[in-house]
Amino acid sequence: MSFKYLSAAALAIGIASPAIAQDVAAPSSAATVEAGTTIYGSDGAAIGTVARAEGELLLLNVDERAVPIPRNAVTSGESGATINITKTELVAQFDQQMAAFEAKLDAALTAGAAVKTADGQALGTIQEASSAAVVVESTEGPVTLPRELMTLDNEGTLIVRATLDQIKQAMSAEQSQG
Repeated sequence: MSFKYLSAAALAIGIASPAIAQDVAAPSSAATVEAGTTIYGSDGAAIGTVARAEGELLLLNVDERAVPIPRNAVTSGESGATINITKTELVAQFDQQMAAFEAKLDAALTAGAAVKTADGQALGTIQEASSAAVVVESTEGPVTLPRELMTLDNEGTLIVRATLDQIKQAMSAEQSQG
């Protein structure tokens, strides 16, 4: 059986982690935060550096993790931009949320499950899923997507982290290459 395989590089997208550290207490005095800002914990120790600041969400580089936190969780402290949690607590909370999310995603990746694109369009249904890839039967035929491109929206709908146009462009590029 021949499948078109779309790589993450071919789709060229960057999506933040699905979990968010929501237990970080909202402070009373906001701090000015932008990319490159070091965020400190309630113990005064550095937690990580802001990789991106988009709207009400900050994406922190914390060791090897990309941890999203709400912007309003950051206040001005003695050390600088501070959140009301320690690095150890934030990492534990994030890892726990990611494990729970991955378990939900694994349970949803079953044959026959509907898949939508990042722009809300129906892509097709899952034929099979493994730890590395998901095969979706689309109107264009079967397409194999790297598992890391799959996520769930807030309602539990399976979403591929690419728009329908991005997928079609990647499929076209794959067809012309081979």
